[in-house]
Amino acid sequence: MAGSSVTSEAILFYDRKGIFKSMLHADFEAILDGMVGVPEFARREVRGAYCLVNGQLKIKAMVLFLIEFDDDGMADHTWNVPLRHLAEHGGPGPDMGAGPIRLACRSQCPVAWHQDQLWDPSMKPGANDFVAARDLVRQRGAKMGLEVDDDLPPPRAVPTLSDEPAPTVKGSRADPREDAERVRLARTIKELRLRIHTLESGQKEELAQLRYAQQQKEEILSAQLEKVLMQFKTLKSQNAALREQNGSLKAQVEALDRALKEQAGRDAEQGSEVERLAEQYRLTLEQRLEEERARLADEIHTREMDVLTRDEVISQLREQLATFKRDQLDEAHSGARKMLEKLEDLGLSFIAFHPGAGHVSVPAGQISDYMDNPQAFAARKCLVTEDHYRAWLEHYENPVCRVPVGPDQAPCGKRVIRVDVPNQFKPGVSDCNSNRCPHCRSDSSIDNVLKFR
Repeated sequence: MAGSSVTSEAILFYDRKGIFKSMLHADFEAILDGMVGVPEFARREVRGAYCLVNGQLKIKAMVLFLIEFDDDGMADHTWNVPLRHLAEHGGPGPDMGAGPIRLACRSQCPVAWHQDQLWDPSMKPGANDFVAARDLVRQRGAKMGLEVDDDLPPPRAVPTLSDEPAPTVKGSRADPREDAERVRLARTIKELRLRIHTLESGQKEELAQLRYAQQQKEEILSAQLEKVLMQFKTLKSQNAALREQNGSLKAQVEALDRALKEQAGRDAEQGSEVERLAEQYRLTLEQRLEEERARLADEIHTREMDVLTRDEVISQLREQLATFKRDQLDEAHSGARKMLEKLEDLGLSFIAFHPGAGHVSVPAGQISDYMDNPQAFAARKCLVTEDHYRAWLEHYENPVCRVPVGPDQAPCGKRVIRVDVPNQFKPGVSDCNSNRCPHCRSDSSIDNVLKFR
């Protein structure tokens, strides 16, 4: 008998320590239909593996998917990953006993818009996700209810995976064992390539996350710095005005003092009476000056407190305005949202295409946000800020050198090599031909590259 037509479907769930739960695909469909919940999955995003198993309890295909559960342990009702389709069209994976499996994961996804709902396996020695799946299906498959073909001949030796010791081949002449060893080495190379690909994919995603976080921090710090500078300029102008007012009062006092002295010189005959009036007038002026200084100090303090509290009031007003607008939008679009949710429940998906992000799936709950700002939505999918994405899009649609040259400081306009990935685009570097600007010297090498592209 060449093989068996008996196949079963199993679902395995992974955590950091390995596989901690398994079930038949029929039970998993009951969870997706909302018939039952899984309390231990509450408020978690779980890594799952769909396995297609033959009658000898050997895995033929795997799909590594992600699924979220709410506070009650109920599965996300919008989850719609086509497991059987991905398993049927998956790329080559390691040999788990029945030849190389068909594998669909994040770095090897046959349907691009489902890539974010998949995960990459670990193939580290001692923590190999494929080994864990193979051993569990082989040991507990019959107890789980997977179908076993009793008419099949005894299974051949299970091939080793990358975290198991490989057998030593002895002898130097060509024989069947050497052929088997070459086949094993070829499979090992494929597994190592898959491991390298998943590691590179994980590192690129982590680097993109770090760049995105750094850009956000830089924008926040820039906004805060601009805000502080504006406050400083305001206080500086107010301080200058108060200094000018104080100088004017001081000049008035000095003028009055001179006038009094002149009057005292002219009326020296009046004697002590004039001196008494002059002293009284001087004391009155000093009191008025002290009162004016106190009033100005209070006014400065009040204005400083206004500056400190103004931002808080503005923030509260913005939050109230945003809440008011959101309530109006919710009331205005409640009918449309219900219609979109009904369409989504019927299995329809809303797909939009954006350069750099490709085909993006838009959930019904995010349609309003997408319509308000599609480019901001696409920027989040590309893990860059909106301003960064807009700058990249302008470069992507017209890849030219933008270095200002000439007396009118117009952009250079020479062609440059286009950067196709948003998070790899560096403003001021990717759209700048430093070898040709600011004088735009002739550069035949870059022209040849652009003509070739």
